[in-house]
Formats: sequence, C-alpha cells, structure tokens
Amino acid sequence: MATKKVKSKKQKAVRKDATKKGFWNNRQLLLPILGILVFTGGLFSTTLQYDFVNWDDPINILENPHLQTFDWQSVQGIFSSTVIGNYNPLTILTFAVEKAIFGLNPMIFHLNNVLLHLVCVFLVYRIALLLNLSPIAAAIVAVLFGIHPMRVESVAWITERKDVLFGAFYLGAIFQYIRYLNTGRSNKKIYASIILLFVLSLFSKIQAVALPLSFLAIDYWFKRPINWQLILEKIPYFLLSIFVGILGIFLLSNEGSLEEIATFTFIDRLFIGGYSYLIYLAKFIYPYAMSPLYAYPSSLGWQFYAGTAVSIGLVGGLFYAFTKGYRVLVFAFAFFTVNVFFMLQIIGAGQGFLADRFTYIPYLGLFIGLAYAYEKGMANKSLATFLPIGMGAYLFLFVYMTWQQNKIWQNGERLWTSAINYDERAITPWINRADYYQDTKQLDLALRDYEKAVTIEPEKMTIYNSWGKTLFDKGQIQSAIEKYNIGINLLNPIGEIYINRGVAHAAQSNFTQALQDINKGLELDEDNTNGYLNRGLIHYSTNQLTKVIPDLTKYFSMKAGTSEQWYILGLSHRNTGDAQSAITAYNNAIQINPADKRLYNSRANAYQALGKQAEAAQDLEMAKRL
Repeated sequence: MATKKVKSKKQKAVRKDATKKGFWNNRQLLLPILGILVFTGGLFSTTLQYDFVNWDDPINILENPHLQTFDWQSVQGIFSSTVIGNYNPLTILTFAVEKAIFGLNPMIFHLNNVLLHLVCVFLVYRIALLLNLSPIAAAIVAVLFGIHPMRVESVAWITERKDVLFGAFYLGAIFQYIRYLNTGRSNKKIYASIILLFVLSLFSKIQAVALPLSFLAIDYWFKRPINWQLILEKIPYFLLSIFVGILGIFLLSNEGSLEEIATFTFIDRLFIGGYSYLIYLAKFIYPYAMSPLYAYPSSLGWQFYAGTAVSIGLVGGLFYAFTKGYRVLVFAFAFFTVNVFFMLQIIGAGQGFLADRFTYIPYLGLFIGLAYAYEKGMANKSLATFLPIGMGAYLFLFVYMTWQQNKIWQNGERLWTSAINYDERAITPWINRADYYQDTKQLDLALRDYEKAVTIEPEKMTIYNSWGKTLFDKGQIQSAIEKYNIGINLLNPIGEIYINRGVAHAAQSNFTQALQDINKGLELDEDNTNGYLNRGLIHYSTNQLTKVIPDLTKYFSMKAGTSEQWYILGLSHRNTGDAQSAITAYNNAIQINPADKRLYNSRANAYQALGKQAEAAQDLEMAKRL
C-alpha cells in the first residue's frame, strides 16, 4: 500500500511538472505528440497514391457544377445548394479551392484529408491534457484516435472530408470551451471563438449538432453542478443545433434520401438504432468485419431485438454509474452516446444502417475512458508489468488492421469487391463495381456484374440503363436498345434512359425515333447535358442548323465542352448567317485546341464575311503554318 501511495504522488508530481511550463515550451509534452503525428501520417500515407472512387466522389467533386469554375458565383452556388440532400458547403468549398489550384489531382485531395486528420489528433491530445489526464494517458488517447481502424473511412475516402473537417472545428470548439471554463467563463473572445468554430463545424457536417450535449458531458467531468443553469447558458448552441437539424431533415426529405428504409416502421427503426449502438461499442473494442457499406436487411432478425435489449441495459447501467459517482465511466459513455445518437439511423438516410465514419468523434469519449483506466491500472503494482505489453499488442493490432483497411480505398474495384465479400446479397456493390468497370473500359467484367445485379433485384430500372450503355460501348447497338426497352417498361423510368435509347437509335440512323426519345428524356430531366448535346448533334447531322444552336448553347452553359463541339456550333452559326457568333465559338475551340488548322480556316471565313480581311489573312497564315 505504501508503494502505491508513493507512486501515485510521483505521478502527480510528473503531471504537474509537465504542465506548469506551458505546452509549447515543454519537450515532455511536445515530443510524444510529434511522434504520434509522424507515425499516424505515415500510416495513412499510402492513401496519397489512391484515386477518386465511384461512391459520391463524382457528384461531390468530379461532376459538381459549382466546381467547374472558381468565382464568386460558384461560391454562392456552393452555399445555396445541397449535394444528395446534404448541406455541407464548407466541405465543398475546400474541394473547389483544391480543384482551382491543383486541378483534379487525387493526391492533393487525399493529402488534405490526412492533414486534417492530424489536426484532429493534435487537438485530441490537447483536450486530454486539459481534462487533466497525464501526458502518457493523453498520448494513448491521441494514438487511439489516430490509428483506430474505424478512422479509415473518414480519412481515406475523399468525400468524407466532411468528417475530418467538421472534426477539426468541433474539437477546436471543445478545446476552447474547456479553456473558457478554466477562465471562469469571463473571456468573451474565447466565447466568440467557440460560436465561430461551431458554425464552421455545422457548415462542414450536420453531425456537429451534438456539440452542446458534448459541452454538458464536459461540465459533468469538471464536476459542475447538474442543473437548468447549465442548459440555459447553452441556449445559443442549442438554437443553432435545432435550426441546422431541422434544416438537414428537410433537405434530406426533399432529396428523397429518407425513403431508403421506408419499408421499416418507426418502431423497427428504434430497434435498428439500438442494435447499431451495440455494434459501434463492439467495434470500438475490436473492429471486426469492416465494410464500406452495411446494407439494410430485408427484415429484422433476432439480433436487432436482442441487441436493443442489451443497449437498453447498458444505458440503465450508465444511470446506475451516475448515481454512484463513477465520473470517468459516465463521461466516457455519455460523450459517446450523445455524439453517436443522431447517427443511429432512427431517422434513416442513405443505403446503410451502420457506417464506420459515424464513430469519428463519438469514440473520443471511449478513448479517454480507456486511457484513464490504463493510467489507474499502472498505479497497481501487479498490473503495471503486464499493461504496457497488452496495450502495445493492442495498438499493434490496430496498426495492422488500419494498414490493411486503407487498401480497399485504392479504387472503385477494390472498394466494391470488399463490400461484395462482406455481403453478396447487397445490390449496390455489384452495380457500383460494374460502373467502375464500365468507366475503365473493362466492358465484359461490367456486363458480368450487371447480370448478377439484375438477379438480385430484377425490377431495378437503373441497372438496365447502365447495362444498355455498356452494350452500346461494345458496339452491340440492338442489344443495348433491348435493355433500354426493359428499363423503360418498368415503373418510373428516368429521363437518362430515354436519352440513351435515343442515342442508340441515332447510331442506327433512326433519327426520328432518336429525337422522340431524347425529347421525352429532356422533359423528364431538363438538366441532362447529354440530352442537349446529342439532340444538337442529331440536328447537325440532319442539317437542321437553326436547331443545333439552342441545344449546344444550352449544353455549353452547363459544361465546358470540347474543341470539336465548339467547332460544330461555330459552323452552325456561320451557315445560318451569324458570323460574329461563329467567331466567338471558334475562339473557344481554339483556346482548347490551338493546333487544329481547321479552326483557323473556319474563323478566317467568318472574318471575311464581316469584311475583316487583316484578321482573316492572319488566320489563314496560321493555318498554313500548321
């Protein structure tokens, strides 16, 4: 007993000495986190070689119309629109800045995800120290936060910039809140910074609505009296959370994202949430059977009901721990619970009922609890010999699992093959892997996966649309039309499938049927750029030049276009007597492909029509040189 007391006093002395110098002047505090950041960065460095994946990366980045140019109008568009029903404009803005400076270089996007994750790891370390954990315990918290395998999805998936960005602001707000408490809640600048960080976090991801509840958990850690005053002082935070939460539900509903699990009743969704809560706790201890997609089951099995019962028991145990004053245990589970609660799919959105990324912030509470337990265990002489070995082995296991899990995000093929290996009955992985094969011109592999997908869900119209496109790319035009026909005869065909069938008819020179299909497709989907382009090209092929101009003009208002497409618009303007508009179109074509002599010859003809002989001669000379 005497030995334990001496050791405890020694630990307190070391902790006091470690913090009294100030963080930035203390090597005892700086060196551990520097090593942790270097190691964590190295662990995720393999992602810098990875590509975009065909899961939300296209719609968020590659095809996002607000990322075509970077100007004030684009920024306004980012902050006044949603992506798949999600309002996270600050995240999209970071993508826009990256694209404007570096182009669509996936390494830059991955690099910034890793750097933001390192920022979060650093903030977690500082927060642990402010919570009066020892430097060793704080380091354990930071290591666990940095390398836990459930981090991978948030870091390695470019679209999930949302997690690491919102996390940086969220953790920054928590750090400032603890500082605010330490100043006796008198520093107005710190208070203003908390509000600002909270708003930035909300603009990055809606999950940030849990922040005021996290503040209450921190209040409990610091033994602030639990009363209404704690809640009243957080009214501004709660108002922001409620507003953004209601807005998020409205936007998701408007997008149709909440209809994904419409087959489940509200009671069913409660059981889904209860089971998910238990799974997240289990995966904290050992992240088994990880997958990028945990698809909803066709019906709820016994495990959902049993899991919910266990979760209710755990919450009851948490209340008991609260009455007994087990402060660290209560804080750990309370912080986890309030941050994961809104992610339990009780109000369902998306294709999965679980997601590794949902634990990015919630696990912090459990990491703190585990590190505190380790610290207490080290004060016990009989445990002190074995605990470091056990913790080392545990961390090594996590490093290995994270290294392996990183690999599935290399490209769409590896991603969706991983999901298929987890659950062959889920249709989305088969479709998305087929789409990847189609995009990379591995057409036979794409056809194989589409055939598999249709056996799982034969009434899914979009499969026939993609299947038809693949057959079209293989030159099997009639077979493509047959697949389009099947899809169109199903319920609620989309505009794209009509447009694609129209293109197939045009390839057979059946222009009348082609125009009929494309017109129908544009009625259903007036923003389909492919429809305007192909209708314009059909009009050009049939020498209806006056009809070419509005279609291609509309197309160019939505996409940049190629040199050849601008050339066709220029010819259409020239042959309908509008030489000046023709010159404008040729200018755009030349800007894209300045080595095409046809463009200079055609622009020279337009200049001659306007009587601008000097400009015409200059273009003819350029064409001659080319």
